[in-house]
Amino acid sequence: MSNALVLPGPRGAIRVERDALGYPTIYARDLADATWARGYMHATDRLVQIHLVLAAARGELLSIFGEKRFARTVDRAVRALGLVNDLDTQVARLEPKARAWIDTYCDGFNAAAARRGTPAILRLLGRPVELYTPKSLMTVYRLVCFFGLTSMQQTAEMVIAELVARGAPRETFDALLGDAAAGLDLESLRGLHVPDEYALLAGSAASGSNAFAISGRASRTGSALLMGEFHMEVGRFPPVLYASHVEYEDGSYYQGIGIPGFAWNSCGRTDALALSHTFGHADNVDVIAERCKDGMHLVSGEWRPLTRRVERVRVRGKREPEAWVFYDNDYGTVMGDASREGVYPCMRWSGHDGLAGDVARSLEMISARTVDEAIAISRRYDVLSLQGVFADGAGDIGEVQLGRVDQRPAGWTGAYPRAGWDLPTRKPPADESARPEPTRTADRIVAANHRPAGERGKRWTTLPEPHDRFERITELLAGVDDMDGMVRVSYDELDRCAARLTAIWAPHLPDDPEARALVAWAPEQKDRSQLGLFHALHGEVLRALLERWIGARETSRILDDLFAGLLFQYHVDRVLGLEVPELLDAAGLRELLSRAWPRAKASKARHVFPIVRRFSDPITNGKLGGALGMCSEKVTFPGAPCAPFQTRIVRFEDESLSFGPAFHYVTDLGQRGGFYHMPGGASERRTGPGYGKGVDLWLEGRFLPLGPTKGAPPRRA
Repeated sequence: MSNALVLPGPRGAIRVERDALGYPTIYARDLADATWARGYMHATDRLVQIHLVLAAARGELLSIFGEKRFARTVDRAVRALGLVNDLDTQVARLEPKARAWIDTYCDGFNAAAARRGTPAILRLLGRPVELYTPKSLMTVYRLVCFFGLTSMQQTAEMVIAELVARGAPRETFDALLGDAAAGLDLESLRGLHVPDEYALLAGSAASGSNAFAISGRASRTGSALLMGEFHMEVGRFPPVLYASHVEYEDGSYYQGIGIPGFAWNSCGRTDALALSHTFGHADNVDVIAERCKDGMHLVSGEWRPLTRRVERVRVRGKREPEAWVFYDNDYGTVMGDASREGVYPCMRWSGHDGLAGDVARSLEMISARTVDEAIAISRRYDVLSLQGVFADGAGDIGEVQLGRVDQRPAGWTGAYPRAGWDLPTRKPPADESARPEPTRTADRIVAANHRPAGERGKRWTTLPEPHDRFERITELLAGVDDMDGMVRVSYDELDRCAARLTAIWAPHLPDDPEARALVAWAPEQKDRSQLGLFHALHGEVLRALLERWIGARETSRILDDLFAGLLFQYHVDRVLGLEVPELLDAAGLRELLSRAWPRAKASKARHVFPIVRRFSDPITNGKLGGALGMCSEKVTFPGAPCAPFQTRIVRFEDESLSFGPAFHYVTDLGQRGGFYHMPGGASERRTGPGYGKGVDLWLEGRFLPLGPTKGAPPRRA
C-alpha cells in the first residue's frame, strides 16, 4: 500500500491507503463511514466522468458537444424514453434505510467535490459542478442499466419493427429470431411505420461478460472459488469502473469492483459471500403497434388520449433550442408523430419503474452471507436483466436470473411487435413464473450471456448471445480446481465460433490456398493469423444470406449502419451451421460462400484482428499520441470475438470502440480477500493516482491483491 491520506469524515478521520493502481483501501468504523468515504473517493477520482454520465442521462450531450451523430442519437433515446422524467417519484419510494445509505454516499461525494473545485474540463465544456443527490444516483443507475445492456434488446426489437414496416418476407424473421419468431403475424402489422429518427435509439451491440464458480467440493483448497469479469468498452483512461476495499474495525470487509456514482459493488466479496454478474439478456423490452390519430391511440375499439410531451433541446453552436415532441401512454413511448394518423411502434421497458427497489436490494446484498440469501435478494431486482453468480464461505455456489419480464398474451414471445389495439391493459404484471429456476447443486457454474436451459429459459431469453463462450468455458473449467486454472480459462483465446463454423463450411469453400489455410488453422488456432479473415467471412456470409430476402440496401443498413448483426448471431449461426435446412441447405451454403469469399478477402475487416490500439483519454482520443502522457503506446489486445477473452471493435455512430474484459477479479472463499487488475488506474487526472497504470497487468494476466488480501496472486502461466 502507498499514498496514505486521511479523509475528514463526519464522525472523525477516515484513513485511506491507495494501491499501485491508485485504488483505495478504506479503514472504516462501520458501513456509514465506508459509504461516506466511497462517495468521497469517487468524487476525488472521477468527478468529470460522473458529470458527463449525468449529462448523457438527461439528454444534454448536444449542448456539450454540438452537432455530433453520437450526441444526437443518445439525446434522442434518453428523451424519447423519458429516462429522468419520474425520478422524484422514485426517490420518494426509497425505503428509509436505503435513503439514509444513499444520503451518506452523496454527502461524501459532495464534500470531495467542494474540495476539488470545478475541473478544467468541465469549465471548458461549460458544465458546473452540481450537488450529487439520491436523484443523481438514480439518474446514473437508470442510464447504466439501459445503454449497452437493455438497449441491446431494444435495438434488436426496433430493427425487427423496421423490417416488418418495410415488408420483409417471413424467412428474414425466422433466420434472425429463430424459435422466438413463433406467433409473428405480419398481416396484422400491415401499415406499421417506423420514422427514421427512431430506427436506432442506442449504440451497437458488443456486450458479453463471464462469471464462473467452483464449489468447495470440487476445488483443491476445499473452498468455493469465483471469477468475475465485465466485458464492456475498454481502451480508455480512466476505465469505466472503480475498485475499492473497505476494512472494518471488527475485521470484516467489503471489496470489489463498482461503477463510480453507485454506493455498492457489482462484483466482489465480503468475508462471507462473493458475487459477480453477467448481462442476462432477458426479453424485458417489448414493442406494440399503436394505431394513432390526433394525439390519441386505439384501445379495444375506444380512442384514448396520449400524453403530449415537449422537450427543449439545446445544441451547442445554435442560438435557439430544438423542440422535440413525444407521445406517451401507460405502456410506454410512441415512436412517431401521433398527431398524424398511422400505426407506430410503442416501446416498453419492463424494469423502468423499479429503481427504488433495486437500491434497497443493493443495500441488502452487502449483508448477505449465504448463496441462498443472495439468490432470494436477487429475485427481487427489477430494473436490469442480469445473471448473478455467487459463492459462500460454506463452499456453496449458485446462480439466478435477476430482473423482470412482463406477462404477455398467449402466443407472443415478445421478440417482435404485436398489434396493441386489442390489448385492454397497458400495465402488464410481472411474470415471475417465467423466471428460470436458480442453480444450487452444481459443482461448477458458468455464466456467459447464454440462454438458460429449458422452456423457461427459452421464454426468458429470446435473443441470447452465441453459446460459443459458454461452451468453451464449460469445457475448460471441467478440469480446473484452483485460481490459477480459472485465470487460464479467462485468458483462453480460442474462438469457438471460428472452429465450429469453419469445420461445417470446409467442404463448401472455394478451392483457394487461403481457404485451405483457414480450414487448417481453425481447429487449434495456434496463432491469430486467420482470425480476421474468418470474421470477415462470417459477416459476408450473413450479408449474402440477408440479401436474398431484403436486398443489398436494407442489409447494409442493418449490418453496416446499425452494426446489428451481433444482436441476432445466436439464431443466425444455427442457420449458417446448416441446423435449419428449411432456410439454408448445403447447396445454398455453397452459393453463399462463393459470393462471400471474394468479398471477405478484399474486406478491411480481415485486418481488424488482432486489435492493435492505444488506451486513450476521452478528450484527445489519442490524437496527440503519447506526447502529453494522456494515452498509452499502441498495444496488441489478447483475445477474439467469440473466445473466453472476448475482444472486438464495434462502431457507434461516428465512434469506433474497443470492447473486452474491463477487469478480472478472482477469489478463494477460504482465503481473505481477492485479486484483481483493471487497465487504466483510479484517477481521471493525468497526474492523479494510478492514471494510465495497469495495462501491462491486463495484457499479461498478472494480478494485484485488492486491499490487505492474504496469499499469493494467481498466475496465468
